[in-house]
Amino acid sequence: MKPFFVRTAGTSVEVWSGYHIQFDGEERHDWQKVLKAQLKELLSQFVIPVGAPLAGYYDTTDPRIADTENSLFTNWLTSMPAGINTLRFEHGTAAPPEPPISIDLLGGHLHYYRYEVSRRWTKWEPDETLACWNRVPRRLPDEQNARPIWFALRDGNAKKLITISAGRRLDPNTNFGIRLIVHANPRGPRNVVTYSEKLVDGSISAFHNDRYSDQLFTALAPKFPGVAEEELRHALDHPAGPLFDSRAIHTTPGGIQISPSDECCRLGEVTIRQDSTTQWPELSGELFTVRPIDRTE
Repeated sequence: MKPFFVRTAGTSVEVWSGYHIQFDGEERHDWQKVLKAQLKELLSQFVIPVGAPLAGYYDTTDPRIADTENSLFTNWLTSMPAGINTLRFEHGTAAPPEPPISIDLLGGHLHYYRYEVSRRWTKWEPDETLACWNRVPRRLPDEQNARPIWFALRDGNAKKLITISAGRRLDPNTNFGIRLIVHANPRGPRNVVTYSEKLVDGSISAFHNDRYSDQLFTALAPKFPGVAEEELRHALDHPAGPLFDSRAIHTTPGGIQISPSDECCRLGEVTIRQDSTTQWPELSGELFTVRPIDRTE
């Protein structure tokens, strides 16, 4: 049996795999590199109108796999087409479609990926708005992590730039979604595929229950050299909501790790627009609960 199968159907590409596809350079099996090259060739043939989203849909029989954006885009960076400015990601309901051929389930589970140019959701739709924000400045320079995004939204919340549903907290099992816009300036960011992971992680993390403590401040301060101590304390004193009871920032021997509770993030949209009105990139977005789409309506 083969470990994967690829099928093109009209304007979409479908992939069935017997192993969760890993980040470039971390592939446990060489055939993953072959698969990525094949997907790159197929996606390069897509005709994507300006402003149209590249939509990814992921589903699996493995309940442990939860990071939808990573599974669809970050782990496939070299396969993604150039020139797109909007990504959409959606996680299925643990019922991936049957593959056309038998798949060797090397990891014990089936994984399904679908890519198409589409503006529609297939399984979930936005329901109740939990929080929203408009053009919050990201004053810190871009890094290869989520810290500048986290600080921008925490700082924005301290300055009352974020609207949050009063008294609302998410149960750990509540499905939710996120819609994010980066209003970029001439210095960037430009590549929505490489930027999406830190944007999603930093945004969700800002709504977690990380609060000021001497230990956390001591760990964070060296990571924010451009932030005054009082500003950082103020940001830590103002968790956005919090909507999540858990902490997203974890101290490690080597520093800190930002890891939000995103296992129930079932759908999302990330867009980069070249329309910042300030010297900094600006962030707009919303967090919302989701509900299954009723196809009988």
